[in-house]
Amino acid sequence: MPKLRTPAAVFALAVALPLVTAPAAQASVLVTELPGLPGYPTHRTVAVNDLGQVIGFTSGNGAPHTVHWSPGGGATDLGLGIPSGLNQGGQVLIQESVVATGPYIQRPRIWHAGKVTDISPGSGWVIASAINNRGSVPMTLPSSSSGYHQERAVLWQDGKHTSLPLTGPHLWLSDINDAGVVVGNKLPMFNGDAHAFRCVDTTTCEPLAKVPGSGTYWIEAINEAGVIVGNQDTQALRWEGSGVTVLSTDGGVAGNRQALNERGDVVGWTREFNGDRKAVLWPAGGKPVDLGVPSPSEAVAINERGDVVGWTSADNPDAPRAFLWRNGKVVYLGSLGGAHSLPAALNDRGTIVGESTTADGTLKAVKWNLLTTTPRR
Repeated sequence: MPKLRTPAAVFALAVALPLVTAPAAQASVLVTELPGLPGYPTHRTVAVNDLGQVIGFTSGNGAPHTVHWSPGGGATDLGLGIPSGLNQGGQVLIQESVVATGPYIQRPRIWHAGKVTDISPGSGWVIASAINNRGSVPMTLPSSSSGYHQERAVLWQDGKHTSLPLTGPHLWLSDINDAGVVVGNKLPMFNGDAHAFRCVDTTTCEPLAKVPGSGTYWIEAINEAGVIVGNQDTQALRWEGSGVTVLSTDGGVAGNRQALNERGDVVGWTREFNGDRKAVLWPAGGKPVDLGVPSPSEAVAINERGDVVGWTSADNPDAPRAFLWRNGKVVYLGSLGGAHSLPAALNDRGTIVGESTTADGTLKAVKWNLLTTTPRR
């Protein structure tokens, strides 16, 4: 794909942002607007890898386009569709809705360094939600080319499709780790056995342990150790081996594949007495940690060093405010001049991506970098 001309990026320095849990300290945060594609009013980010590559998409002015931002900030139009994954090698998984009114057609493809590979296993509404660092992609699709119920599952791996031993009608494959373990959930058409599952290889899929209740399961993430996290209605859950742990009976794991890190730490929210959500960290093997951010708030993602990003709307119920929690201290990340700032993901090098409004209310893609944390004299 051609690389677009990069308009002048907007740089704003949010200086001396107070730390909520440490009033005697300051932090400097560099807030950078990621340049948008010409002709599109709104841009949102989805993911960032450790190379500093960022993916997102446009909205407004027609069908969405996937956008790739280089570490230097240059924007590349990857064509129609919305990205659903980015791996550490720079492969971008994109889903393009071709026909959304029947017969339903959605096609997945992988973009990497300018090369595009169509990985659709057939016609119909194909859903591909995750890509691992090997470039493997689990997908679901209907039995009929004119249908939309997700009745079959396949794995794209090493350049070919392999069927998984799963049947629908409502399958969802949420994530895949580098060992090739696929996780997801199944919801019957009417009454039946709603459950979460994992496929340890292309021949063996097994249900995960259940908890009391009849609600729908929803898997969010799996790490390389095989720890799995997700939700059953408002129960936050963590699976390891054959067992399941209820992290909260009134809360939720963040709806993000970065809700879990390799140590087994999990982020999300719990409910306060007044009904508000409150951002929380569940450390592996430890008690829940209140992140010290006023409610309503939620934690969105965690990296391998234990940094957590999330948002609070305590100051303005109509505008979330992005925060970073690091080593027990909270830094508010600032905006591009507007009231709205919302993080989406972060990498292990301290880059956070999300969205922010400008002073005139325009929504822009943005990245944040925490520069320093120094004591006040």
